[in-house]
Amino acid sequence: MKKIIKQYILPVVLSMVFVSIGFFWLHGVPLIGQPKKEDVSYIEIADTNLTDDIRTFTEYEDIEKTVNMLNFLNYQLGTPEQEAPFITITYHLKNGEKVDIFANKDTVYWGGKGYTIKDDNGTIFVNIIEGMFFSDLLVD
Repeated sequence: MKKIIKQYILPVVLSMVFVSIGFFWLHGVPLIGQPKKEDVSYIEIADTNLTDDIRTFTEYEDIEKTVNMLNFLNYQLGTPEQEAPFITITYHLKNGEKVDIFANKDTVYWGGKGYTIKDDNGTIFVNIIEGMFFSDLLVD
């Protein structure tokens, strides 16, 4: 039995650990606890860089897009810079709860904690949010 563990199981477990570490090092750690698009009733989005207004979206397509955009917000381990967020997304769930996410180009605030966004994913996230939901306010 010890020979089987040394010969087969240990190399597989070590390979899985190394691949997982490599994935998180290259791509960052994904946000855990994201709302499912089926559970969201409507969303509210605010961008304080462009306007003080909060925009509300109830269309399933808009909800799906904003839930999918959270995949850009993979973070790296370490202490984030404490910059004020200017993108706020509030997911209002069908069960009455709400989930808030705050972000700027470098930091995401999720679950009451700040995380440094991996690479330039924060810039991409902000540009997509502004382009899709605040395009009427962008200057050419």
